[in-house]
Amino acid sequence: MDFVLENKWLFLILAEVIFWFSTLSFLLVRYWFNLKKLSVAFFVLFLTNDLWIATMGYFDYLRTGVFSAYQIIILIVIAYAFIYGKSDFQKLDAFIQRKVAKWRGLPVPELRSTKPLYGMEHAKQERRNFYKHLIAFIVVQCLFVVMFGLSDAVTNIKIDTLFAEWYDQKQTELFYKSDTANNITRIWAIILAIDLVISLSYTVTPKKEKKAEHAV
Repeated sequence: MDFVLENKWLFLILAEVIFWFSTLSFLLVRYWFNLKKLSVAFFVLFLTNDLWIATMGYFDYLRTGVFSAYQIIILIVIAYAFIYGKSDFQKLDAFIQRKVAKWRGLPVPELRSTKPLYGMEHAKQERRNFYKHLIAFIVVQCLFVVMFGLSDAVTNIKIDTLFAEWYDQKQTELFYKSDTANNITRIWAIILAIDLVISLSYTVTPKKEKKAEHAV
């Protein structure tokens, strides 16, 4: 295990490669070759890989005694898997099914769960996705509070200068006693704000269904 931890970033990248390999292999073996029993092996590899990622993060923490950027990245990966993993996998599953059907000249399957949404239904789905994103953000911030504690600068926050203090400096003491946690929070907050704007835009201007053009 010492060798793995000494090369932890390399093994984390390797785990990401295995993630995509196992996911795509599962779908292709299942739908292209129609070997559903064999596809289970790739699904097991997928689950084992996630467990391996969590194990590396845990043992690295035991080895160093420091909760570093390495553990934070692993936590984000695991949080993503729990919050978005299932829905994103379903989308990829539907995409592969349709592609394989087209390649093999078979009828394209109609999948209820992946039927395109329009109008207020689509806007509702976008808001729902944003709420998941927001919950993930809040959960991680709570973890940061527990792991690092709030910095002294929090007691001197001024609303009118908060944005400038948080973003105009290369390093900020807001909001935690960890530069890594602060920088992750700053970047993530921007992404969250962009996600909010995009999600609300579909409420203001709902997505319209494209009408098929008929030849005259």
